[in-house]
Amino acid sequence: MSYADDPQRLARLLRDLAQALEDAGVNASGATNERHLMDDARSAARDLEGPDAGRKPGRFAGF
Repeated sequence: MSYADDPQRLARLLRDLAQALEDAGVNASGATNERHLMDDARSAARDLEGPDAGRKPGRFAGF
């Protein structure tokens, strides 16, 4: 299975890339190419996961 066939797997790869850059000491508030790559990777991962990916199922209360 390729990353193109599995958006969740690709999103995980992008998040891991961003985390590896951060762990390597890339300044999160700098203006370097590495920092932009880190931001782009996290943004792309969020786009692949969709708007509700990080949300836990909530409760519905109707009155």
